[in-house]
Amino acid sequence: MNGTETELAPPQVFRSLAVRRLLSLHGQLWTEHVSTENTSIQFGLLLCLARSESGLSQTEIAAQLAVDKASLTELVSRMASRGLVSVHRDARDGRRRVATLTDAGHDLLQELYGPALEVNRRLFTPLTETECEQLMGLLERVLAEHSA
Repeated sequence: MNGTETELAPPQVFRSLAVRRLLSLHGQLWTEHVSTENTSIQFGLLLCLARSESGLSQTEIAAQLAVDKASLTELVSRMASRGLVSVHRDARDGRRRVATLTDAGHDLLQELYGPALEVNRRLFTPLTETECEQLMGLLERVLAEHSA
């Protein structure tokens, strides 16, 4: 270390390592209980569209899922090629692309929904409802800081 010895911080100091472990645990639970073929972000896209009667622009979906627009464009394209979402230009604003859920997408959402709820429950079992709300608030603050 350049001739100067410094005491290295223990791994616990790096919160990012705990976040990585949590993401890894989530991935493991997802593949065990929900799907090996459909990711949680794909589920999130289906869920967002199911909750919107008239569809959502890709900008609106990106904001709801906290993903960048480029990643979302690719995700929507893949889901459209599978027949799970439909994308069309907005009649009022031709620059705006609107995604809607297809019947096949709705069916897949119904199949994944219960198991996804179970993964969510299992992942956060150690926390009270108040603690879950606090955690979400803190995560939203961190994400907002980095998406600005």
